[in-house]
Amino acid sequence: MKEIRLKISDLFEVDPQSREEPKELAAITAYVLKYYAFLPKPIAVMLEGDEVVISFPEEADAKKEEAKRLADRAVKRASEGNYEKAIGIYKRILELQPSFHSARRDLAMACVEVGDVESATNHLIEVLRLDPKDAWSWVVLANLYIREKRDPDTGEKFLRKALEIAPNDAWALNSLAAIYHERGKTDEAIKLFEQAIAANPEFANAYYGEAIAFDSAQKPDAALETLNRMFAKAKMQDARSKPVYDGARQLFAKLQVDLAERNQSEAFKLVQDYKAEMESLSRFPIRIQEENFESKIGAKIEMAWKHNRDFHLIKVRADYPPR
Repeated sequence: MKEIRLKISDLFEVDPQSREEPKELAAITAYVLKYYAFLPKPIAVMLEGDEVVISFPEEADAKKEEAKRLADRAVKRASEGNYEKAIGIYKRILELQPSFHSARRDLAMACVEVGDVESATNHLIEVLRLDPKDAWSWVVLANLYIREKRDPDTGEKFLRKALEIAPNDAWALNSLAAIYHERGKTDEAIKLFEQAIAANPEFANAYYGEAIAFDSAQKPDAALETLNRMFAKAKMQDARSKPVYDGARQLFAKLQVDLAERNQSEAFKLVQDYKAEMESLSRFPIRIQEENFESKIGAKIEMAWKHNRDFHLIKVRADYPPR
């Protein structure tokens, strides 16, 4: 027989709303038989002080070996972005080995990716019923409540639970930072994003979140610096990272435009000063001419002595905006 030992208070931790916790064995047994029905039967329940001991038959070794083999295949499918296929494999794994904790959690993650919010929520709650100290599942459940159920207060509660268990969890810190940013608490959000980056310098989401926060605070230089750090240090984890990098590149381009517009007057003066310096050094005047290039060329420089002219000519793309 396998055993799960839980504090009585932990038994009800995953319920978003507070409830009266039963203390008697009969009521707790009824609760366990209802909410732990996914475990192998028969299920036995005992009370030992402030702990609940849940016992159930262990799965056969052959089934566990097959489940482990299938789990490797499911992880590969999910990393490729083939979540529907992964979900089918995970369901088969849990038929073979209902107590396979990480497979149940990964099934929940795959359900998140295909937009099956209710199934994802139910599987995550099952995971947390088995192990209330699984910080990662608290984070994923929190994000479901924040993004899909539009309940940031419950989401924040679950994130803080995750951080009680794992104070340096980068995902939990990043999600909590996003809540602060949504509430307009930009400075607090940036501090949390930095904590997430310090906890995991390869975590792209935290850099991207911080850059968005700086951008909303009208600090494009700081936002660009954060994105440069991201492109230098962060790593693509799997298919789920692609939207983050796509968003970061779009934000980078937008910030370049913002800075070009903000600095256009100063840049124009610098260009004119540089033009005068080059005319003085080469002893030839410089003319600038707009042209419609057929290719993607931005500009072309024709030196005076190479073209038998008494001036240098710079041809610039006519359809470029002034900035």
